[in-house]
Amino acid sequence: MAEQLKEQVLAAARRHWGTMKGLWLVLACLPHVVQGDYFRQGYDNFLEFNLPPRATRLVVHRSTAPLRKTIDDQPYVVAADCHGRILLYASQGPALEPLVVDAFYPGPLDVQHGYHKAYFICNMGGRVSARLDHPILHPSNACLISSSSGFTVVELQPKVGTDHATLLLYYSYSKNWREEELNYLPCDRPWGANGVVVHLMQIWWVDLSYGLLACHFSAVHHVLRFVPLPKGCELPPGTADLDKRCCVGMSAGRLRYVQIQECDGEPMASMWTLLNPLQAGTWHLDCEVRFETIWADEGYRATKLPRLVPTVAFINPNHPGEVAYFLLHSRLFGVDLHYGKVLEWQFFTMVHPPMAEHSSRFVHIWKIDDYSARPDSGT
Repeated sequence: MAEQLKEQVLAAARRHWGTMKGLWLVLACLPHVVQGDYFRQGYDNFLEFNLPPRATRLVVHRSTAPLRKTIDDQPYVVAADCHGRILLYASQGPALEPLVVDAFYPGPLDVQHGYHKAYFICNMGGRVSARLDHPILHPSNACLISSSSGFTVVELQPKVGTDHATLLLYYSYSKNWREEELNYLPCDRPWGANGVVVHLMQIWWVDLSYGLLACHFSAVHHVLRFVPLPKGCELPPGTADLDKRCCVGMSAGRLRYVQIQECDGEPMASMWTLLNPLQAGTWHLDCEVRFETIWADEGYRATKLPRLVPTVAFINPNHPGEVAYFLLHSRLFGVDLHYGKVLEWQFFTMVHPPMAEHSSRFVHIWKIDDYSARPDSGT
């Protein structure tokens, strides 16, 4: 690692983004799609690496993601592991002409519906992508469990109106899917599928309107446990734009929940911590702050942003305090919610989707241990 990069990593570590043994990256979930002559021979992906809080972006060959990006169908980074693997989802089919590579179409494109969906494992060390066999139902219910020698893709497929769900498991050593039937507690309610959080073999499937489904992957018998959201945070099924005002994430080993809501007509942000993962509903309200306090902070004024309510991006994964990040007008800024102070900000580089759609849905926090997975330009 170059001396300059070492200094930059140490500076990021001092801002609670990691250590020399491991660094957290801000990973944009929509990859950049390029033509074949963009790559060296034998490569079909690489990483546009940036130190946090700047966004790191996956770049893939057009053959991996041939279809137009739309608001309801786009290649999507489902998960990433600390060994330099990225799980990518993309619709497959003939490219439609005329096509501007990596263009984004804001409306639904019905002609794409019905095309096969595919998972790819993009190896950042070798810069090659391998397609997995089917099946796929919902990538927002999928995650990656990994070691240095292999990986498992885990996808939960709830069956609405029943008391059971199917757990799909893809093992890299066998290159096959296996099905497992589990109990499904919220049987009378459709699952919102707002993403998955993984920590120390514990999997949390997230529904931002309702709660979480927890499963310990290393257990001999897999069992789903339902954990409701903090009291007063449940919303009707199908509530729009939840990923713009809520998120769930790990922070210094603790599962936390952030929500933007109104109190007496004033917008505010709140953060909770799950105290006991084995006991449903044991949330602690850590802090809440009015946006008037944040807007008045000197750090916020330095961003030149207007006094508007932002969207939630993510929770800082390593900071010992109560720090969440927000998006507004293509700027990403971190706020200490205990004091209402803006700690840092950066322009958020993600060409697609349009700025108005930026939310926690399109940002992953990725811990990477192997710096060999940090390639150069790849061209």
